[in-house]
Amino acid sequence: MKFPDWAEYGLIFYGGPLAIIMTYKNHLKLRRINSMKDYFINEFGLFDIDSESMYRYGKQLVLIYNSHGTSIPKKIARKVYSLYQRGKFNQIRVELAKIYPEIQYMKFKTIYDMFSFIVKNTQHRTIDIDTEKFLPYYRCYNPISIKKLNEACWAARKAVEELNPSLKPPFPIIVAVIIGIVALAFIQNGPKYVREAVAYLEDIGNAAEGNFILWLKTHMILGLQSLFGG
Repeated sequence: MKFPDWAEYGLIFYGGPLAIIMTYKNHLKLRRINSMKDYFINEFGLFDIDSESMYRYGKQLVLIYNSHGTSIPKKIARKVYSLYQRGKFNQIRVELAKIYPEIQYMKFKTIYDMFSFIVKNTQHRTIDIDTEKFLPYYRCYNPISIKKLNEACWAARKAVEELNPSLKPPFPIIVAVIIGIVALAFIQNGPKYVREAVAYLEDIGNAAEGNFILWLKTHMILGLQSLFGG
């Protein structure tokens, strides 16, 4: 189990935006974002702040980064932020040149142009799901995280199935409802159907009886005629 470092313990009562930074040891570090307009700095480097790539967990704003193995002394990071608050931009350049020596020979119109160059050079832009698929990328190198991810997926799948059940279970209920409706209709209209059926059978019987008497009379007449030679 990995315990939080002192900087992460300091976030207990912090309610501002957070940076989740992947280090060169494949660890995730939480750091507060002390804004320098569209940038911030800590011991893992200088990073940009892209509002369109912010994630919101409840009321907490979160940005995700990959440090790409970069590290700078905490003392320099704190000093750069302090100088920024006091507007000492020339001194910021001197401090950052200790880590990024190439900037001392370059010309920048503003301090933010220098920040942008460093961010681009170190690939410290905000990561979103549409660019590097960061979370799956991180998890595939962590067996424990893979196990937890699979467990979470199965739990989510079960929850979705409970919210949207299959159509098979309601079938017996539907059949029972249909049978009940038919039975109720029969009970309400049964005597009428029975009377109509009895009347229909009586009509058939009467017709049959009449035909039989006619047949019998006809054959009796024919028999008498043949007997007396009529």
